[in-house]
Amino acid sequence: MSLAIGLLMILTGLAIMAFGLFMFYAWLPLLYALIGFDVGLLLGRAFTGDVGTTAIVLGIAGAFILGAASYILEPYRRVLLGVSGGILFGLSVAAALGLDGWLGGFFGRVLALVCGAVGGLLVPRFFDLFVIGASAVSGAAMVMTGANHILPGVGFFDRAAGGVLPPLVIIILAVAGVSWQLSNIAKWTQMLSVGHEVSDDSTRN
Repeated sequence: MSLAIGLLMILTGLAIMAFGLFMFYAWLPLLYALIGFDVGLLLGRAFTGDVGTTAIVLGIAGAFILGAASYILEPYRRVLLGVSGGILFGLSVAAALGLDGWLGGFFGRVLALVCGAVGGLLVPRFFDLFVIGASAVSGAAMVMTGANHILPGVGFFDRAAGGVLPPLVIIILAVAGVSWQLSNIAKWTQMLSVGHEVSDDSTRN
């Protein structure tokens, strides 16, 4: 079970890190479902201290709720993505850096709520760049959290025992994710024939 959950965290983290913007335009419900699943897992871990049955149930519920919301709340899907992506950003960074245990887990939840509010405010102005940055950092942090879940005793993945190395790896992965998505915006736009939806500013960048 521990291996399976850790692998799920790594795989969903890699998918969000490398293809966050592409999934929004190509497979919107899938992106929301992945975000909801990861948010549920991290909330379960924050509440119980482990990724067990509670976390899995919350992950499945989160995937279903956000996947359905992408259809039901279609006019507000960008704001919804900003809020949910911001929450995932806060939870995943807190988990990867060991901040989710501060003040009995209160700090991690407050950070998630603040990031969600900021995401909801920023997404209308800088949508493509917000999705790329938030998905790259959140995905990278989720990858490290999953790796630490599989190998808890390895300092390379352990934010508590690894010093500055785990945060440094997260930054490197996030930069790689941002670079990959930015370098592929034009190609994805052409593939999906949605050039009118992708902002000219982010395409030029």
